[in-house]
Amino acid sequence: MEKRYKSMLVVDIMLSRINKKGKKEILLSLRKNTGSHDGEYELPGGHVDEGEDLMQAMVREAKEELNIDIDKKDLKIIHILHNFRGNRVNFILTTKKYNGVLKIGEPNKCEKLEWFEMDKLPENITSKVKKCLEEINSNIFYDDIDFGNLENNK
Repeated sequence: MEKRYKSMLVVDIMLSRINKKGKKEILLSLRKNTGSHDGEYELPGGHVDEGEDLMQAMVREAKEELNIDIDKKDLKIIHILHNFRGNRVNFILTTKKYNGVLKIGEPNKCEKLEWFEMDKLPENITSKVKKCLEEINSNIFYDDIDFGNLENNK
């Protein structure tokens, strides 16, 4: 029997808000001690565990990483990035509703959570997130980019 291609599934949350100046902001986490892209900003999220669907995984990751509760019915997929050489499929989700106070839930992996205006993103943002945000803003739902094994692995 031939060996089948397998991909790891990853979910990331794009929380946004409008600030006092009327500008859209998104929440990013500054990675540390992960061995991948430490010192760079990333969307909060993580891997889908065995037996979970995408929405269950995002609910769990939001609780673990951000200390918030999300109802899976309130989640919406806004972008898919298939890193076919890196064997990953990233699903970017969003929600307008959550309960709880945002705070770092995994201080061993996250240095800080910070809101950034969409037109003033930090220089040290991962290339994956930068590309996904550009595509989301351009209404591109799917990308099959080849980042290779070195790019943006969590």
